[in-house]
Amino acid sequence: MVVEGNIDHGSSSTPSNPVQETPSVKLLTFNTWGLKWLSKYRKQRLRAIADELSGRFTAVPIPGIEFVELGRRQSHFEQYDIVALQEVWCQEDWDYIVMRCGENYPYHRIFYSGIITGPGLAILSKIPIESTFLYRFPINGRPSAIHRGDWYVGKSIAITLLQPIGGNTCPLAIMNSHMHAPYALQGDAAYACHRACQAWDFAKLANLYKKAGYAVIVTGDLNSRPGSLHHRLLTDETGLVDSWEQLYGQQDLEALRKMKPAEQIMYGCTTCDSNLNTWRFHKRRDEACRLDYALVDPECMQPIAAGARFTERIPGIGSFSDHFAYTCTLKLLPRASSNIPRSIIFSQSRERLLQRYVNYEEMLQCLTQYVVTAKRQRFLRYTHFVLSLVVLLFSCVLAFMTNLAAIFWVLFTTVVCFTGTLDVLMAFMFGGKELRALREVELEVIGVQQYLQTQLDVRDKP
Repeated sequence: MVVEGNIDHGSSSTPSNPVQETPSVKLLTFNTWGLKWLSKYRKQRLRAIADELSGRFTAVPIPGIEFVELGRRQSHFEQYDIVALQEVWCQEDWDYIVMRCGENYPYHRIFYSGIITGPGLAILSKIPIESTFLYRFPINGRPSAIHRGDWYVGKSIAITLLQPIGGNTCPLAIMNSHMHAPYALQGDAAYACHRACQAWDFAKLANLYKKAGYAVIVTGDLNSRPGSLHHRLLTDETGLVDSWEQLYGQQDLEALRKMKPAEQIMYGCTTCDSNLNTWRFHKRRDEACRLDYALVDPECMQPIAAGARFTERIPGIGSFSDHFAYTCTLKLLPRASSNIPRSIIFSQSRERLLQRYVNYEEMLQCLTQYVVTAKRQRFLRYTHFVLSLVVLLFSCVLAFMTNLAAIFWVLFTTVVCFTGTLDVLMAFMFGGKELRALREVELEVIGVQQYLQTQLDVRDKP
């Protein structure tokens, strides 16, 4: 049984004491920044994370911080029942984590998918794992963005179904993900449409597991700011609540930007781009944001505590990662056996349904704008291929008619052939696939929007 977020393996009960304490689980989600060759001090930091999770303290508090919660070393070993990790991309790092944490977390799994290494998703658990499933996002960046890598690692949702904790609570479905990163706030480099499509798929999967009777927890680095379209799709479409906002209310983001960095962490749980993080010290105060979440089903669990973790520093190195971790403690609520799964539309207020309608309009606009970009890119790749054929033919004629060095023409024609062939392959094999996937999402959104409109019309009738 889980009591107050920690699994009690040694407790026993007697017939004379039938009272059961309310079970709860403590979750930690952490983007570990484990890119091989690119992340600074990767091996040392990942090993320090494993050491901390296993109770071997290595870090020191942030110097000069007046807030007790950020400036002190925990007086006791803070244990978590479930640890969801992102960006664990090196096998040697995962092997070390398992070796160090195997005693505290006997159940663990890393997920493999994608062209290079995999999505970087892993889970450690004190609760037995019943089964796992990996869902790869069909819309996930472009293969031409080699320097960004999202397409090559295969961004996914790692779904872990855990053994039921008590006889009267719903089993847990942990949906851990690292959605496509934004490389700008606006424009094509923001990849806003890609994340919106990922959030749409995410919401549909979460609803399926909810209908199957699971207590769903959507967690990870969702690369979505509070109140963004992606964040709204994950909450409005599923009925899940943001565990931080459930405890502390929807926050004034403008006021948060003006706070001191330590206050931003305390009151806004800014896990990303805080200049208190040594790998983000160059960031402006107003760039700090919250990207790491635990979205939970309020019918099955209730958040009772939450906050940032791994804010300390490793001596001689710096912060544990370029993100801070996020933790929340969730009290599991008794299962309502009489509840019959219904469409979420029937359980939401008119105001919430109208908000969903606005979300659909914004989603369709986002899709329309990006489809123009996708078609233009495919056209340019086909054009490049045709021009490559023309240049290749012209260079062959020129080489035959002149006495220029043959090696120059060999190199030149090789480059022309390679780049032209690469572009036509991407245009044919990826460009069409992406456009069809975008069209599929568009039709899904239109279908749900039309159904929602009929339900609003029914409610409006006297």
